[in-house]
Amino acid sequence: MERELDLVYKRVSTGVKGLDELLGGGLLLGRVYVVTGPPGSGKTTLGIQFLIEGAKHNEKGVYISIVDDARTIIQDMLHFKFNLLYYLKSKKIVIYDLSNFISEGNKKPTWGEVLDEIKRIILQENAKRVVIDSFTPLEFLVEDPENKRREITRLIKLLSTMKVTAITITEMLESDKYTDDQYVASGVIVMHHFMRQYQMIRAIQILKMRGTAHDTNMKKMRITEDGVVVYNEAPW
Repeated sequence: MERELDLVYKRVSTGVKGLDELLGGGLLLGRVYVVTGPPGSGKTTLGIQFLIEGAKHNEKGVYISIVDDARTIIQDMLHFKFNLLYYLKSKKIVIYDLSNFISEGNKKPTWGEVLDEIKRIILQENAKRVVIDSFTPLEFLVEDPENKRREITRLIKLLSTMKVTAITITEMLESDKYTDDQYVASGVIVMHHFMRQYQMIRAIQILKMRGTAHDTNMKKMRITEDGVVVYNEAPW
């Protein structure tokens, strides 16, 4: 019983310097988390760092892109010191582009069909870490947008039984409105950027995190050649 409890509360590192400390040691194993924010706030970078951290410890990672192709994602990450190409060549990280699956044929897919394809990929790759980027455009590409919460809840339960830790990336369209996946996920991390006294300010905020005591205030964040770095201090 104690061993089972240890597994339930096992933490996995995000790979983001400074963030694990704010999360009480990292993310909980087998949970699904939402990372949201405006364009250019560092969401994809954080997702790649999460997968690379797993790959370093022989946890296979899968990046599932809804819109961007693998080439674009790789090109965007090459200026970081991630050594991403090594992990791709060694198959410790695999990138999938779902745009062809979603657009093929004359009929829009349902939420269930898209998430079943995501499940198939995860099982095929025996992935332990998954990043899905992003659910936001799917709301306009599926036949049944009203079924989003039900199908995502089903996917979350499945990932939990498989002990897969996942990050879903979403675009923050309106700061005062929450999406279905934010309600059902175990945590929500918001990435911000805004101008203050003619300077660009970057910040990160742990809006929700089940099973972890956390500070909900914005924290200073930088994007460096090593990726996203978080500081336990106010952003200004």
